[in-house]
Amino acid sequence: MKFAIDIGHNCPPDTGARGIKIEDKLTSDVGTRVISKLKKLGHEVVSCKPSQADTVRESLAKRCQTANDAQVDIFVSIHFNAFNGQAHGTEVFAMSEAGRKIANSVLNEIVKLGFVNRGVKDGSHLYVIKNTEMPAILVECCFVDSQKDMNLLDVETMSDAIVKGLAD
Repeated sequence: MKFAIDIGHNCPPDTGARGIKIEDKLTSDVGTRVISKLKKLGHEVVSCKPSQADTVRESLAKRCQTANDAQVDIFVSIHFNAFNGQAHGTEVFAMSEAGRKIANSVLNEIVKLGFVNRGVKDGSHLYVIKNTEMPAILVECCFVDSQKDMNLLDVETMSDAIVKGLAD
């Protein structure tokens, strides 16, 4: 299987949420582990994080272009959420039927770690979902501004859960 892994944000001015922890750091920590683990399982992996972009839109477009040019089988964008300090849990966005199936598998594995299941949601409004040519998901691992989620979060087990959900 050929995967595109998008380590969310990490390309100023495209920066992520801030809370108890910083999304850019967490997406990098989880994403690099997901890439490594998928490769160890024998999968081909393309990293979609651009090295430079002048705007958020350009950053997003470059991520999609990398995945589309590589003709990957599945696109996975890794993110962390923030809201009001009270919201917590995991949600995964998808648009196609194939994407929803993958999203459910990943979500079910993450929920086993103790995170609240916020469901698979319609991702048709998300740039990286609607502009990729293959089944695509965007994983909101948990909330960076939730003490409950940050206490539960271990980047190693989170990356293991994502990989298990993708590889099954």
